[in-house]
Amino acid sequence: MAVGIICALIAASFFAVGSILQAYAAARTESAGSLDPRFFVRMLKQLPYLLGLGADFVGFLFSLVALQFLPLFLSEALLASSVGITAILAVLFLKVKLSPMEKLAVPGLILGLVCLAVSAQPAEAAQISSTARWIELAGVVAILILALASTRLPAAKAGVAVAVVAGLAFSGMGISTRSLEIPDQWWLLIQQPDAYAIVLYGAIGIFMFASALQRASVTTVSALVFGLETIIPSIVGIAFLGDTARAGLWPLAIAGFIVSFGAALVLAGQAEPAVPTEAGT
Repeated sequence: MAVGIICALIAASFFAVGSILQAYAAARTESAGSLDPRFFVRMLKQLPYLLGLGADFVGFLFSLVALQFLPLFLSEALLASSVGITAILAVLFLKVKLSPMEKLAVPGLILGLVCLAVSAQPAEAAQISSTARWIELAGVVAILILALASTRLPAAKAGVAVAVVAGLAFSGMGISTRSLEIPDQWWLLIQQPDAYAIVLYGAIGIFMFASALQRASVTTVSALVFGLETIIPSIVGIAFLGDTARAGLWPLAIAGFIVSFGAALVLAGQAEPAVPTEAGT
């Protein structure tokens, strides 16, 4: 299990760096009134955004390893710590000052994650039926419908709605990754619906995350995305994938989950980097 925890924390670090770089690029990109693919193309012309995507990709590779070793409620809580890591990076490199409450949240986050690590029972994910795997893939359609619906909302609410869709997409990716069975001959992955679900959920999540960053502050976006990405997969993992805690340690696991998740939300208030307000090229 130690390998999974280390990989999850490394992934969280890369996700934190990626969020800051992408938020910086979004602030320098010409605003789009709706979910316009051309906006994404303009983002791709920003070097900080490309570097942010690269950081996210490296983070995803480490999270892929972590999800093979850890229960979803632990792996997603560890990944959600990227919000706290982002806050720390903002203090170190952007000279952001933490409030007294946020100074308490940092050790609180660490304490909550330690509780989760102690209580989690390492095990491979329970095998699910072929039908369940196809249902995972079919969920992509539902996410796309929600994405289109979010464009019809007033501008004041669109940012939050788009962030929610991004969180749901990344939740789907986490669930599909946890249930994925990697064959000895890796090219046989093309036969697994989970593999396609991971790619599609990830692509939607990346696009919606970038769009949300231009419509709402990175603090709001990160809190919503990582909040949903922690809660939904955790519930699914416990209900369907055999994730569990060690005997007698469920109270510790629940307490650790609540404390770490709450601390991450508090620290989301410092996750926003200083970015320019004018649009760039």
